[in-house]
Amino acid sequence: AAFADGSVSSGDRLGHHSLKVQTQNPGGHAEIHAAHIGTLLVVRQSGRSLGLSVLLPRGVAEAYGPEQDLQLCVWGCPASQRLDTLRPPLPHASLPRTISAHAHCAALLPNRDVYYQACVFDLISSGDLNSSTAAIDALTDAGHMIPERERVHLLPLSAAAGKVYLNLILMLLLMLL
Repeated sequence: AAFADGSVSSGDRLGHHSLKVQTQNPGGHAEIHAAHIGTLLVVRQSGRSLGLSVLLPRGVAEAYGPEQDLQLCVWGCPASQRLDTLRPPLPHASLPRTISAHAHCAALLPNRDVYYQACVFDLISSGDLNSSTAAIDALTDAGHMIPERERVHLLPLSAAAGKVYLNLILMLLLMLL
């Protein structure tokens, strides 16, 4: 990973580079360190998708208001990356995929947290088992970026209620069959 001119660093400040690019897996993983604003960007490729993990000071994150669009896909995401929400799959057709996605992600991830939910969503929406690596990589990045281990697993507000709700949905889907 490098800048367009082939360099891997830029901006000397007090004997240190203010911007540096590193890679551990060329074509699959790159880290961009922006020392001048205390920010780390980790970009990973998982299949056809890119994952982005960001560690930055609260002041930098809160420096922009909602009127300043600092989001991905501000002008729309590529058609190949959009989910068809107007014509979702029939419930009975997607039930086996849903059950296998939950089983696959439960075997890979230690907790039923947001990483698990992202894994299930990616598997159901893509149908590609390799898409589960995005959630695993995000959890790995969080483990490196968040010093307090108990804050790494972002649990839903009501994990128990969510489990009951999921079981209810699965039961209703089975009754429809």
